[in-house]
Amino acid sequence: MSKRYKQAEEILATPSAEIKLPIHKPIAIYYRQSTIAQIGNISTSMQTIDMVKYLQNSGWSDDNIIMIDMDAGISGSTKIDERPGMSRLFDLITQGQVGAVACQDEDRLFRDVTQIQVNIFIEACRVAQVLVLTPSMIYDFANELTGTYHARQFRFKAEMAAEYVNSIIRGKLHRAKKRLTMEGRWGGSGIPPGYMIDMRKIFPDGSTNENWKRYVPFEPYAEVVNEYFRLFLSYAGSIRATVRHIQEHGPYYPDPVTCLPPQGYKAHYKIKRYKNGYYPGRTGLAGMLTNAAYIGHWVVNNVIVRWDNHPAIVPEDVFFQAFNYLSKTGLDGRVNPHYVSFQEHSRPSRENKRNVERPLLSGMIVSQHEGIWGNVGTNWVGPQNHYAYVLWGKFPQDNYIWGKAAKFVDAAVERIVQRKLTATFDSNVWDNTVKEFEKNYTKERKRIQAQISNLESVMENLIASLGTLNNEQMIRATEKRYEDAQVEYERLQRQLQEMSSEAIQVEELYKIKDNCGPLIENWPNMNRDEKRVVLHAFIQRIEASPVAGHGLHLKVFWKDDSCDEITLPRQATTGTNWLPEETALFLELVSTATSQIEIAREFPNRKWAHIRNKHWHERGKGSGAALRFRPKPIKDNESYEDYLRRTKNDDSFVDTGSVSCSWMNSQNLVTG
Repeated sequence: MSKRYKQAEEILATPSAEIKLPIHKPIAIYYRQSTIAQIGNISTSMQTIDMVKYLQNSGWSDDNIIMIDMDAGISGSTKIDERPGMSRLFDLITQGQVGAVACQDEDRLFRDVTQIQVNIFIEACRVAQVLVLTPSMIYDFANELTGTYHARQFRFKAEMAAEYVNSIIRGKLHRAKKRLTMEGRWGGSGIPPGYMIDMRKIFPDGSTNENWKRYVPFEPYAEVVNEYFRLFLSYAGSIRATVRHIQEHGPYYPDPVTCLPPQGYKAHYKIKRYKNGYYPGRTGLAGMLTNAAYIGHWVVNNVIVRWDNHPAIVPEDVFFQAFNYLSKTGLDGRVNPHYVSFQEHSRPSRENKRNVERPLLSGMIVSQHEGIWGNVGTNWVGPQNHYAYVLWGKFPQDNYIWGKAAKFVDAAVERIVQRKLTATFDSNVWDNTVKEFEKNYTKERKRIQAQISNLESVMENLIASLGTLNNEQMIRATEKRYEDAQVEYERLQRQLQEMSSEAIQVEELYKIKDNCGPLIENWPNMNRDEKRVVLHAFIQRIEASPVAGHGLHLKVFWKDDSCDEITLPRQATTGTNWLPEETALFLELVSTATSQIEIAREFPNRKWAHIRNKHWHERGKGSGAALRFRPKPIKDNESYEDYLRRTKNDDSFVDTGSVSCSWMNSQNLVTG
């Protein structure tokens, strides 16, 4: 019987030929480069510019093209929720906001050997009926006829991309590097200061160099390293004291730009230049003082694999004196019996034993020093039995900048918060703030739940497939994939449980709104955690800056873009010190014959007796007659706030402009 040949187009038609593109729906372009070094190269242009043109030619309008390029420098082997761009793409898919996803190649989306993340992605696209477009293939996982084939092809491409990384990069290249390092030769990692690498593989006479790619002492740096060991021992094992000495007096490393190794050698150090020169920080110095390379041993992954591999540059007795101050384990990995730690920070946490509650604003205050913003720390001041907010300078200075007793700062901010919420309370504003907080929580929760749901479908399919397999190798491979999926499932479940704390915060905010009311009358009765929930919901940040006279200026930035400010004077043991500008304002008010209540209003927390004493201090006790009033609205033992509470917030007594409430002229002074 003769053969019947078919027309070419009938057998060459690709599975994607009949797929209708959803050009009426938005499409997301996913862009990713694996490393920072690749950003901006020709591949970047292919993934973005060319893909946009391709989609425009396919019928999508510019308004319907969504560019997702937040994953620059992130590997494709990372999980969906570990990539900001992929997380957003997953949300768009599961929420039905896109009809298709476009990328330059499948490996831009995933390089996943386990196939867990790939399967979650495929299942999400299948359920949402979202296409995946590449220049060579259009994937329709929801298609009844071709969906299985497309899913298999997509998995294959993603797995091959991961296998390339494992076999070529992590395989051949890493095996070559491992072989070198196990021979005691340099394989491209960091070089300890004091050594250089002998790069001469063959000598001019044709003989082989046995020291090729081995450590050789680099004297200009080796001398400095030995001096660091000597200094450390002279300070009895104190890292902090040693670094302070080095930063102030040296010695410093030579400048690596001008101090170069001889021809045929290589030296590249990870050292940093500070104000006075190049030298190690505390972490770097501790690493140096315990690095067995300095006594000639070769270390790979914290294990000595070759003893006496290269020349030592530090005497053994000196090295071990330093080593025993710092390392709990010996060079063989066992407990170091000679370990004697210098207790630099030898106070354990005593939070539970302290009778003072942790400060309300701990972790919420920032401050600027020499143009650099940093977090203000929370320190326990033992002798005074209180907490303090302290700003420390950045390394290498690491010095005290300013400090303030935490209870005074907390009290000031609490007053601002109560005034703010009392004066501007709006039920709609409160509701909007809480709803925005709840929206972010709900969005993240839905994303994780969608991943879990898709993963459950994948796991069910794996279980179902086991019943159809007879090949032992395929059964083991399927079981391995199920085990990997189970690990990912447990990770996602933990994330979901961790989010329960945010759900509690949402509930607490609603509860606070219902219980507190517009005047926030219940604030004094709230505990610390309840107050912090409110603070985090309404405050963006708190900036603190020192002012003259040991005062502190606070700026509270609210989430409605407004800002409140307050200046705290130095808090003395018997009262609150006056700031210079407060003193100037006070004397000006006295000279202009301002009323008693108007002057007290400017210093609402100071009792009138203290205000009068301040006038005596500045002008002499003989000037006290100028402060006598008849009648006298505010009593000596009252502050302006006390007065308002007594009169139920009614200060209309002074607002009438009554002469009896003004500073008295000389003819009206009461004598005696």
